[in-house]
Amino acid sequence: MTGAGGGPATSTHAITLPPTPDSPRSARRFVLETLRGRLDDDLLDSALLLVTELVTNVVVHAGTAATVDVRPQGPGVRIGVADRHPVRIGMSRVKKVEVPRPPSAFAEEADFGIDGLREDGRGLALVDALATSWGTEHGRGGKTVWFLLTPPDVPSETISAETISADLTDEDAGPGHTAYSGGTGGDGTEVAVLVPAQARPPRLIARDTARALTAEGEVNELLAQLVDALAVNAGEVRRPGRDGGRVEVVATLGALGEDIDALAFPLDPTQGSLGELLLWPESTAGLTHGDVERVRLASRWMALALGGGDMRRAEERRIGMLSFLAEASDLLAGSLDIGHSMALLARLPVPRLAQWCTVYLHRENADPTLWQATHAEESMESALADAAADPTGPLMAAVRGASGDRARSLAAFGGPALVMVLRARRRVLGVLALGRPEGNAFAADEIDLLADLARRAAFAIDNARLYSRQVELAGTLQAGLRPPELPEITGLDLGSAYGAAQSAGLDVGGDFFDLLWGPLGWTIAIGDVCGKGAEAATVTGVARAVLRLLTGRGTDLGEVLLELNRTLRDAAAAHPNGQGRFCTLAAASVLGPVLSEPDPSASGAGAAGVRLRLFLAGHPQPVVLRADGQAVLVGRPGTLLGVLDDDEVTFPAIDVTLRPGEALIFYTDGVIEARAGNELLGEDRLLAAVGDCAGLSAQGIADRVRTAAERFAGGNLRDDVAILVARVPE
Repeated sequence: MTGAGGGPATSTHAITLPPTPDSPRSARRFVLETLRGRLDDDLLDSALLLVTELVTNVVVHAGTAATVDVRPQGPGVRIGVADRHPVRIGMSRVKKVEVPRPPSAFAEEADFGIDGLREDGRGLALVDALATSWGTEHGRGGKTVWFLLTPPDVPSETISAETISADLTDEDAGPGHTAYSGGTGGDGTEVAVLVPAQARPPRLIARDTARALTAEGEVNELLAQLVDALAVNAGEVRRPGRDGGRVEVVATLGALGEDIDALAFPLDPTQGSLGELLLWPESTAGLTHGDVERVRLASRWMALALGGGDMRRAEERRIGMLSFLAEASDLLAGSLDIGHSMALLARLPVPRLAQWCTVYLHRENADPTLWQATHAEESMESALADAAADPTGPLMAAVRGASGDRARSLAAFGGPALVMVLRARRRVLGVLALGRPEGNAFAADEIDLLADLARRAAFAIDNARLYSRQVELAGTLQAGLRPPELPEITGLDLGSAYGAAQSAGLDVGGDFFDLLWGPLGWTIAIGDVCGKGAEAATVTGVARAVLRLLTGRGTDLGEVLLELNRTLRDAAAAHPNGQGRFCTLAAASVLGPVLSEPDPSASGAGAAGVRLRLFLAGHPQPVVLRADGQAVLVGRPGTLLGVLDDDEVTFPAIDVTLRPGEALIFYTDGVIEARAGNELLGEDRLLAAVGDCAGLSAQGIADRVRTAAERFAGGNLRDDVAILVARVPE
């Protein structure tokens, strides 16, 4: 192997390193010694960076010896890093495989929070970003990650499988490819005898390389360059932890010694709080004046990198918090069911912001009731619910004592916890409690975020509570506009059906029906008031009251309609805006049975049907269903109620006779106005649906007509429908 300058290159092309913290540094020195003078500085820096990352991954994640193999490849170089762990790359994502492995040389800590994301696999991401080409090889004894680096102006060579496959043993190494072995490591694996590397001047990181690195990665590479250039054994970069917590180690390289033996340099002499750089020199002589200047220059670049990284991280954290709140608000606002809102609140913070979360509902003069308990581990939810509901437990004591708008901190279930009141419109609705494992305290901005979430959730829960109450009141009022149960009328079978519009809920519909008894007999009435809401309910109540009062006095139905028109018109005149509600009505007086012709063999005449007198006041025509399935519209249109003066209205009457097996179907306009796209159900489809009801009971006919309207509208009725059926039994 000959260097670019014509001098011979070392014949050492492979090295095996033990799983210790010093191995990444040893790998760098091996690569630096092997490739010095063959590659330009930028490619050499990329090779050193990638080897450092890959060897660190082997030591941290595989926990086995790492073998580094360096091979010339045209004007570039091919480097492979192998481990002895049997699990393939990516296999753990599919299936959990239990494989014995030694303990890692680096600590791995759990992390919760809005930006608590691990960076596993960063080495492969860097390989993909910096290498000309790369790949992986898997075998029984482990796996290898290889990469090819070539100068930018030289196209990548076509590499066959035979070229890139490498057996990292002495037997197949070939001339100029020697793996030096020198004893065994702590786990019995072979380790290599290191070749001392010559010092090189530290360089700043190339722009293309810096784009692929995080701030911490940039600091790692700057530290590695210092260790390469100076007579030091190891180095470490530290800075104060977040919110005054434990010291955070940003970068480390080599086997660290005692702090008292290290040379300490502040990252920024003007701001000692940014952190410090520690170097362990190889001898007691320390560093020269020139070396110290190099260290100070590199440390300032580290400070700039960390400062920029902190700014980016703070901005990403802020954006993450705003996104979380926006998504949570949309989800909470999208539910008007109090149970669903409470359950949603318990699940939103887990596991992103907390390990567990409980939601309590406030009760007057009693302990709060545990409504929902959620844990990051589903198997723990039952135990969490039992402990959270324990009236003598510490969490319930904190929940009982929760007050005010500030979050209360405490220790619960072995870690830090927060308790905050759910308050909306000066009313305490409940309490939110959530916690994390030991050692994962809530940051100040996270507490503010959770308090904001609690405020938004409280208003969503209160809106759901108010909506539920209004729906209940509207349902109760709507039910009061219909008779609680149908009476029994001699000679008639009665049935009714009611379908609420999909937009119903808080609004009370204006559809009503009633069956009234008076001195003149039974009266059947069905009506529809224009609009919805309180005004429609008021008009409906007035119409039913007038009908009941006048029919109870024995007033003829035609006169009843005139009086009702006058009452509604007067009510419109008394309205503050001069606007009232008009009403349509279809009413029929039951005149009595129709007698059949006397049978010579019988003692007298028998009942052959029921005769009714029908009035229409702006209402759709009812349908008569004959026994043979024929369906026809009946009735003469009349004037709307509550619009015109007495001398301008007309309510023509017709007599309708129902024979055995025949039925009279009353309905409101919501039936024929059921919409599918741009089409209405209409009278023709209604007649066809009624014609299929021959032989059914009155209730069966009513249910079938309502179903036909709902099915035509695809379950999305735009208006309430009311149906009343009077049928003569066969």
